[in-house]
This record gives sequence, structure tokens and C-alpha cells, in this order.
Amino acid sequence: MAHLIATAADGRNAIAYAQSGGVPWHGLGQALTAGADIETWRREAGLDFTVLNAPVQFTNGELHTFEGRNVLYRSDTNKPLSVVSDKYRVVQPTEVLDFFKKLTESAGFELETAGVLDEGRKVWALAKVNDGAPIIGQDIVRPYVLLATSFDATLSTTAKWTGVRTVCNNTLSLATGKTNTESDKTTGAVVQSIKVTHSERFDAVAVRQQLGIVLTAWDRFQVNARLLAEKELSPEDADELTYTLIEPTINPPKGQPFPDVRKTRNYRRIIELFSGEAIGYDLAGGNTAWSWLNAITQFVDHERGRSASSRMNSAWFGTGDALKSRAFELALAV
Repeated sequence: MAHLIATAADGRNAIAYAQSGGVPWHGLGQALTAGADIETWRREAGLDFTVLNAPVQFTNGELHTFEGRNVLYRSDTNKPLSVVSDKYRVVQPTEVLDFFKKLTESAGFELETAGVLDEGRKVWALAKVNDGAPIIGQDIVRPYVLLATSFDATLSTTAKWTGVRTVCNNTLSLATGKTNTESDKTTGAVVQSIKVTHSERFDAVAVRQQLGIVLTAWDRFQVNARLLAEKELSPEDADELTYTLIEPTINPPKGQPFPDVRKTRNYRRIIELFSGEAIGYDLAGGNTAWSWLNAITQFVDHERGRSASSRMNSAWFGTGDALKSRAFELALAV
């Protein structure tokens, strides 16, 4: 689908952002004044609906019920969203915003964007943790917490740290350097990403605690990012990293030969960005591992995909997010 931002009941794009953070990189949505309350966010971001369920029924002359299966649908439009097991646990749109309510009230977080994707099948909110820190010179990255969930089983309820490089609004994965940076549980040490499946109960308090609101994950990220900014990359190094990153993503049509990776658009564009065409290239300290990572994030966030909303969906939840995470791993390995 080329355009994934949902349409709210009043016909506007179902997305809102805080004016204090500037126009977001996707350029969509309603601008809200600083300090807007949760109810305003709920209305302006198109999150003012409830997901309801009803048993799946069919007819062959008589009406029958498909036991164990429910259809999820929107309360405001009656739009069907998916057919799921009757054990599917829904995290309501209001719960996504309420997750941040205590953080904004007592921990200094600021909601910066929220909205709805794919006709209501996916909702999210993003909150800024603080004003960030320079990685090198004036190249500043700000830490955020993202919470998202789906109503069609395509995404577990996911809470994770992410970062935004302010010079070009590239979203980065906050790799902490820990071996286990992703968890399906809400107990244990501070982690970078938590996924709660829809067969489990979403415990907002436990998830907030596990994400480590004391900024442990952010501190680890800064260490890693500054190490990348100190590591110079030769053209040969950049070639090897880019080839290793792109080669697994190529799937030629059946019966067609495998293409020369270095002749693909993705490979060539990443090398161009790394070699000086990236936004903020002059801030990143020349040809370093940090510059290479930012070439990947700019490509994913601003150029890959067919529209701003599809790029956003991919960059946060899909193949784009996976590509950026893999790039961070490759860069750290150097």
C-alpha cells in the first residue's frame, strides 16, 4: 500500500506531532502546541476509537458461528480490521497514549508524535526523553521511546528505545552493545526493545520499568555511537560493509540470475550518501563508521519506499528497521 497513514473520521491524516519538535521527517499530520493534554493528542492523532470484537459468522442458508475466531473492528467506523483467535489480547489505542501519561507527568518525557496506520490496524506514539547529546561536534542525537501495537497480528505490542539524529531526522536503533537487546518478557534487566505478544497481558508498569527510564540504554548508545564516530572507514571498508548489508536483501525473480550487488540502486545510493551526499555529512567527522550508519538511516527514512508513510512504517516496524539494526551491528563489529 503506497499510503499507510490512516484517515481519521474527520477526513484528516490520523497523525499529530508537537510543534516544539519541528515538522517531523515524514511531513504529515496536525501540529499541536507544547504541553497539549492526552485528550487533545487522542483526538488530533485519530486515536479516539476503540477496537471491538464480534464472533465470525457465515451463512450457507443458515447462520453459523466459527467457534474460536473473532473479527476485530473499529468502534467509530465499524471498519473490520482482522480475524483473530478469541484469545487475542487487544491493547487499545487509548492504552498506547496512557502508557506515556505518567512519564510526561512525572518523568519529564514529551510526546512528540502519535498516529494510526493502515486504516487502524496499527497505532503508535513516540515520546522524547531529553534534548539529547552530541555524538561528535554538533551532530546531536535525541533519545525516544516508541510504543506500538497492531490489531491484525502483524506486530506484537512493542516498546523500544530509538534515536533521532536531529540534523536530518534520521531514526536510529539504540543499540546498547548487549548481547540480548530484545525480550518477550517484562522482567529482568534493562533492555532496548520489549515485545509482548497478543496472547499475553500488556503490563504498562512492568514495561516502563524494564525499558529503564533511568536512561541506561541511552547511555550505552552514546558510548557505541562515539566509538563509531572515531573509526575511520576506507572506501574498501565501506564497500565491504555495504555489500554485506545489501546482499541478503536481494531476491531476484525465479529463474533470473543473481544481480551484481554493486550495480543495484540500493548499493550505489548508500555509497553516494557515505561519500558526501548525505545530509549532515560535514558534521559526522568525515568517512567514519558513524557516517556510514547515517548513510543507511537517511536512505531508509528518506529515500527507500514509495511514500512518506510507507517509509515511516518500514523504518519503525518493518524491513527498514531491520536493515538499520543490522547496519548498526555490522558497524560495531568493525
